[in-house]
Amino acid sequence: MIRWTTIVLLVLISGLTGALFLVKHQVQTLEQQVAHVEKSVKSYRNNVRILQAEWTLLTSPQRLERLPRPKGLAPLAGGQFRRFSDLPDTFVAQFASTDEGRASDKSARARKLQ
Repeated sequence: MIRWTTIVLLVLISGLTGALFLVKHQVQTLEQQVAHVEKSVKSYRNNVRILQAEWTLLTSPQRLERLPRPKGLAPLAGGQFRRFSDLPDTFVAQFASTDEGRASDKSARARKLQ
């Protein structure tokens, strides 16, 4: 009787040891993958910071003012802006007809979907 229980316990212990080894190996593999992903994320974040710094430098007003302007181009003056009501009536009518056409297209598409 003692022999059978000893053999069963030895088989059970060796099975558990093998299972523990497999789980340990899987955990180590997952830890390596997590470390790789964390390293990639850190690299991407660093690249984003570098690109943001470059964008800030390239779009700084001081730098843009020093760039040569093509002939005839200058900053906008306040008198260059117009109101929609200042436009000719023909343009306003044309714009309104295009909006009506878009609205009818949208309603036709909505009816199709239903």
